[in-house]
Amino acid sequence: MQNSIQDGIPNRPQPTRSGATPRRGNYAQDAQEEIRQAIVSGKLRPNQRLVESELARELEMSRTPVREAVKLLEMQGYVTKLPSGGVIVTDHSPSQIRNLCEVREALETMAMKLACQRATGEQLERAEAYHNRSIEVIQRREVDEFIRLNIDFHSELYAACGNEQLLSLIETFRDQVFDRRIVRAFTKSDWRAMATHHARFLEAVRKRDTRLAEKIVHNHVRIVLKIGVERL
Repeated sequence: MQNSIQDGIPNRPQPTRSGATPRRGNYAQDAQEEIRQAIVSGKLRPNQRLVESELARELEMSRTPVREAVKLLEMQGYVTKLPSGGVIVTDHSPSQIRNLCEVREALETMAMKLACQRATGEQLERAEAYHNRSIEVIQRREVDEFIRLNIDFHSELYAACGNEQLLSLIETFRDQVFDRRIVRAFTKSDWRAMATHHARFLEAVRKRDTRLAEKIVHNHVRIVLKIGVERL
């Protein structure tokens, strides 16, 4: 494998002192999440071949849960099965990126509209704190820190929608558009646009302005689409 999936991946829960063995399904879920994180972070690159035996060895698991994890990731669009039977990390075509962005825009628009209705003062304060810290890192162009704060900012606002199923779908589609890779392709004007968009997101929710929220989501996703199609 070109990169190790262990790089930058959180540690898995260790067996209990009693020696109790987690259910097999938990192993598959652990494997799925670790491989997914490696993909969305760019540790595993588009078109990189995934070898089941190597994944199992690096994850210190048997091949059965890894096989189950890869099947789930294929269903979610993170990996693609080749006619030969092998599996690679999905390399989205421009049309696929456009399709994903269209779905993402619909989901995030709904979440923001609900957030305009349901957000609490505490949620807005936390989102604003992430925004203020992100402005500082934008000025310094600290990519990794901005990625973390950007995720925290959007997660805080979207969580205000109060719909767990919607949040789960948003997370999946945000990951598939590879926000972490896109940030690394930002130009100076893109960085400025992100700071402006975050401020407008906050403004829309504070004012309970669903029309403004819809407009900001549209503009935000359009930038992601443009960068994804032209630069990735």
